[in-house]
Amino acid sequence: MSRELCVLPPKNVLIVDSDLNLRLSLALILKRAGYMVTIVGQACEALERLKTENYNLVILDIMIMDNKLILLPTVLQRYPTTSVLVFTAQWSPETAAEIEQMGISAHLEKPVTPDSLLECVESILKEHS
Repeated sequence: MSRELCVLPPKNVLIVDSDLNLRLSLALILKRAGYMVTIVGQACEALERLKTENYNLVILDIMIMDNKLILLPTVLQRYPTTSVLVFTAQWSPETAAEIEQMGISAHLEKPVTPDSLLECVESILKEHS
C-alpha cells in the first residue's frame, strides 16, 4: 500500500520597504527557507500586488515614505485573512500603541538577523494557519 505525500504549497510573502538592499536581503533569507517572495518599494505597489495575488504574510515598514501609517490599516481592512509583520527602525511607544490598537502584535526592529526574521515569520504563519 503506497502513501501519497501531501505537499503544501510554499507560503507567499510580500515585503514592503523603501530600502532596496534590505528588501533584497529579506527576500533572499525567506526564499532560501522555501517561501515565495514578492518585493515592492512603495505602498501603492503593495496595494496593487495585494489586489492580484494572495499573500499569507505581508512584512511592511510602517514608515514607508509614500504612505506612513495608512498602508497598515488598509491592508488589515481589505485583507483580513493576511497576516502582517510590522518592521521598522523607528520604533517608539507611540508606534507600539498604534499598531497594538490595530490588532498587530508581531513586529521586528531593524536591523534584524536572519534567524530572528525566520523565527518570527514561522511563528506568525503557524499561528494563523
